[in-house]
Amino acid sequence: MLNRKLKKMLEFKRMLPTETSAGSGLYAVLDFLEMLCDRSENGRVLAQGDQNGQLKYLLLNPAEHFSEVVRQCRSVIVAGGTMEPISEFQALLTSNKNDTDSLNIVRCEHVVPPQNVLGVCLSKGPTNVNLNFSYENRMSNELLSEVGRILRNICSIVPGGVVCFLPSYSYEQTVYEHLKTNKVIEAITKKKAIFREPKSASDVDQVLNKFASAVKNKDGDHNGALLLSVVGGKLSEGLNFSDDLGRCVMVVGMPYPNVKSPELQEKMNYLNKTAGGSAGNIYYENLCMKAVNQCIGRAVRHANDYSCVLLVDERYSRPQTMSALPSFVQKSLISNCNFGTTISNIARFFARHKEK
Repeated sequence: MLNRKLKKMLEFKRMLPTETSAGSGLYAVLDFLEMLCDRSENGRVLAQGDQNGQLKYLLLNPAEHFSEVVRQCRSVIVAGGTMEPISEFQALLTSNKNDTDSLNIVRCEHVVPPQNVLGVCLSKGPTNVNLNFSYENRMSNELLSEVGRILRNICSIVPGGVVCFLPSYSYEQTVYEHLKTNKVIEAITKKKAIFREPKSASDVDQVLNKFASAVKNKDGDHNGALLLSVVGGKLSEGLNFSDDLGRCVMVVGMPYPNVKSPELQEKMNYLNKTAGGSAGNIYYENLCMKAVNQCIGRAVRHANDYSCVLLVDERYSRPQTMSALPSFVQKSLISNCNFGTTISNIARFFARHKEK
């Protein structure tokens, strides 16, 4: 009986006029009902029962739906700029070995030559502190002060724009307040203007315009600007920090999602059950690295562009983590250097490009 009623509702959805907004409440209800017709093992319904209660459908197995597209076409092209690690993507969109065997994977090299990118995995700070921004460590005053020292050094030697990505809005606030209290913000502003990613989407364009203006209008001792941003925020995807706007992209810490999230727990449990082994943990690692790679992709936007990619956390020096970085960064990647050597390498990199 319930199934028949659901089918009638879905028939009603197909009869709706095309001008009906896809974002309307009616469409949301009908989409949710359509998902409930899916096989139970393919998804989960998440119910939040507090004052702001909500129902959410979590798709666990996209392969079954994607296979319908494949069956109806002679060939399907899936293209993107940040699809690595590709093995996980294959597993999510193929339901059996025959599907996997029919895949042709084409990787196109970045147009930028290797000498135009300097990748650095920084494990130790200026005072030789181990840089490990795990959830347990990241709030220590020692690490926060080390972030300030790193930023001061980078802003002194990097021309133009520096974009620094932090794991969350709350951590960006913590870092900023610590640097302000310890007069690091005051010191940096003598070299570069400082801007912060706004929480409101309506303010993004204004901040970006001011940042771009500060980068382009060099004045005396001022040489560019610093933009404090958030991984997964409004500035980490789809925006273009080419040329002087992004001469250095920094990522502080590794932006792992909350492992206690019910959605993530369900997804990891599903992968462990269906794929076996440590598939859930691999998925968890890949979520982090995809977010990092999105940040890296904001810079070096054409063949003549050049930029430094600075990854601030000792965990970036792990072989499996370095192998998950974009290939154009791996080609020039240095790791396990002390801070003095790192700064010297960065200074030489920009001196070389200044001479061109």
